[in-house]
Amino acid sequence: MTVSLDRFAQGLPDPADAKVMAECAGCGGEIYPNEDVYVVDGEILHNEWECLVRYIDPDVIPIEEALK
Repeated sequence: MTVSLDRFAQGLPDPADAKVMAECAGCGGEIYPNEDVYVVDGEILHNEWECLVRYIDPDVIPIEEALK
């Protein structure tokens, strides 16, 4: 019996060949297939808190000032 190893002939897909699906509105980086993302006001962001914070650009102030 001959064993066929054809399924291994091509190897694993090259990650550099992955199609870019979108650009992150937070960091500007590329988003690839099968990545989880945030969608905020119709904009797509990486599923990373850094990208979310960059996009929403919140004001950071002391609690005393916020309660005035």
